[in-house]
Amino acid sequence: MQVVLDTWSTFWTALVPYLSKLIVALIVLVIGIILAKVLEKLIVQVLKVARFDILSEKSSIASILAKGEIKHSLSELLGIVIYWLLILVVAIITLTIAGLPPTGYLDNAVAYAGKVVLSIFVLVLGLFFAALIGSIVRTTASNAGMATAKNLGQIAQVVIIVITALTVLPMLGVRTFILDTAVIVVLASAGLALGLAFGLGSKDIAGKIMSELVDKWKKR
Repeated sequence: MQVVLDTWSTFWTALVPYLSKLIVALIVLVIGIILAKVLEKLIVQVLKVARFDILSEKSSIASILAKGEIKHSLSELLGIVIYWLLILVVAIITLTIAGLPPTGYLDNAVAYAGKVVLSIFVLVLGLFFAALIGSIVRTTASNAGMATAKNLGQIAQVVIIVITALTVLPMLGVRTFILDTAVIVVLASAGLALGLAFGLGSKDIAGKIMSELVDKWKKR
């Protein structure tokens, strides 16, 4: 009888600390999930107040999502990504509290997830900047009376997008040595084409300005 009691005592002595860790881990998990959901909603609301979705429509991102039959807006997609990244962090903390520390693979996954978030942020900024530059080039060329204003705007936008892609890919660990060389040639050609187009398109305007200056000088 004493042996049985000693066995049960030893069992409960070993089990109670683990149960306490498990209870704390479950509490942390529940709180973490709630906080992740709250932060997701907060981030989406902040992005909408900042007119993030309107910018995505101007940069053609919204149309790309629509073609892919994605019903969420860009701000909602970013909120979902951040939510699951937070859930991953909460899961690691929960496992650690429960005495089951995650393996190195999971740590690497979290680190890479952080790179993915940063890459998405850079990509979105790059796409917005590309849309802005494309609009500026298109407007400038149109004001200069150039028939190819729309095409020039598209070329400028594509150039910025390519530069953004070359910036984002190395952040994700993708090597682009061969691609870099090819893109440099393409960008140089596009830059030369834009320069020539603007030069040829602006020659009439420049000539008119010079003619007016000469006329004013002669009248003196």
